[in-house]
Amino acid sequence: MRLPPSPHRTVRPWRALLATLVLVCHVRPGSAAADAIATALAAAPPAFSTRPTAAVGRLEGTVTLPGRRATRTTDRYQSSTGESRDVQDVPAVVYIAGPVPGAPPRTSARPELAQRGEAFRPELVVVPVGATVSFPNGDPLFHNVFSYSRARRFDLGRYPKGETKTVVFDKPGYVKVLCEVHKWMRAGILVVENPFHAVVQESGRFQFDEVPAGRYRVVVETFDRRAQADVQIPEGGTATVTLAP
Repeated sequence: MRLPPSPHRTVRPWRALLATLVLVCHVRPGSAAADAIATALAAAPPAFSTRPTAAVGRLEGTVTLPGRRATRTTDRYQSSTGESRDVQDVPAVVYIAGPVPGAPPRTSARPELAQRGEAFRPELVVVPVGATVSFPNGDPLFHNVFSYSRARRFDLGRYPKGETKTVVFDKPGYVKVLCEVHKWMRAGILVVENPFHAVVQESGRFQFDEVPAGRYRVVVETFDRRAQADVQIPEGGTATVTLAP
């Protein structure tokens, strides 16, 4: 005696397709049954996908940062207070350098590095290659924002409160930003090619999940120091790295 088909039996895609074609051939065009079949076929997901699933792993690491002593300095010209101030402390950032297969960088709607209270706000901005960053002046005095970094050299000249200037960052890398008028003002702009980056927390620990398996260079940047290491991220496994700039 032939047993009825099990409800848990997997129907092979080609058999399901053949059954559908046979059914369609016996349905009168324009009928309610034909309309129902067309709706079901349009809504049904494909029986299989030709897109391969990326093999991914995890990267875990620790960054050991040197102790930093606050540095005080006066501005080149007369400031609003006339006193020396602490040089801005730019956070350290760790990232995977270069392109990562199938992992485009995250985009920010309107990245901005403002000048407020005679300081850059925020001290660190991360943007994808090709991003345009705005530099609005919110202080009642002149600023002159510039950088001599290899990834992007620019000099915006002096401009007053209420004005905004922009710069396009078309190469990956770390850009050190300064103010020609106020020597304590400094910030960093990291231009990336993938979404795997993180500001280094007090613990120094970081983790990147779902990184496509492969060999990569991991970099940590501060305003004054840099360190890097090559790592192999295994499929379904975890790679570890320690960085000490």
